[in-house]
Amino acid sequence: MKFITTIGLLVLTNTIAFSQVISVSGTVNNQKGQPIPFAFVRDVNHNYATYADSAGTFMLKADPASSLQVVALSYKTTEVKTENKTKVDIVMPTGAADGASISTTKTDGANSGIPIISTRQQLLSGSMISAPGGGSTVLTVKSGFNQEETRGSRYLFNGWVPGFGITKKDSVVNEITNVYNYDKINGNLIYTNDGKSTAGVSPLQINSFNLYDKNGKAHTFESAPEINNKPFVEVLLSTPKYKIYKKIDSKLQRADFHTDGVLEMGHRYDEYIDVERYVFINKADSKPQSISLKKSTLKKLLAGDADTFIASQGSRDVDEEYVKDLGSSLSK
Repeated sequence: MKFITTIGLLVLTNTIAFSQVISVSGTVNNQKGQPIPFAFVRDVNHNYATYADSAGTFMLKADPASSLQVVALSYKTTEVKTENKTKVDIVMPTGAADGASISTTKTDGANSGIPIISTRQQLLSGSMISAPGGGSTVLTVKSGFNQEETRGSRYLFNGWVPGFGITKKDSVVNEITNVYNYDKINGNLIYTNDGKSTAGVSPLQINSFNLYDKNGKAHTFESAPEINNKPFVEVLLSTPKYKIYKKIDSKLQRADFHTDGVLEMGHRYDEYIDVERYVFINKADSKPQSISLKKSTLKKLLAGDADTFIASQGSRDVDEEYVKDLGSSLSK
């Protein structure tokens, strides 16, 4: 089994400190007025970045004295001054993206890389699982019955999604030719840039990353060894005082169909089973605490800080998006 210890990412360095932050929204269109889906938008001086959604709209924090840089395949990299505006509409000319080359960073150590997975091994169908020691093994059809297609997936998304990372030096890294997914079993970030094979991003190279689902919603992951022993875990809420993490423990339950000639028992399919848990940390004591997502729980844990937001939401159900919106509210 060959291991890869490279990360195909373009490093864009955070260069100056900021004194003020505003929320900037806008659109990314081509010269014909058509939206450019999933264009990458970043503050050139800081690590604020995001992807436009499928309609070319975006929102991100930015320095009012800085500029926004936009990168998309088949378009020239475009930079627009923020000029203290909260609404910025960007037009991208057709052409090759500037500075979109891939840089390579090597790391040492047997556990720093992740095996290349061929698409012939059906990455997203769940036909490949990690073996002890970092190797891999291909699932086989059991004899005695016709095995059905695997249900569920070891990967967070049904397909590849855009994303970007933050390095150990607090710099934004992005490569527009790469698309990503998250492995729920081992907690690794994987990517492809050719649709034929995949590789893993070493956890030694980045502190955190954002992945954007088909609805354009961000899923943020960071290194948090105090939460679990996986390289990365999803963050639902992050403020100077509190954090709420989402832990996913996935396992493969094998097909166990059998019959005594009269009764049929078990399943004809392998299935990935997810167990989701939520962990709260008050940074004052840094002790992880398992929680449930309830209004009463949030009110108690956040010591009144969440009361105004909770009251404004009326009868809205508390789910993961609720917690993310709460985090955005508390960070303003």
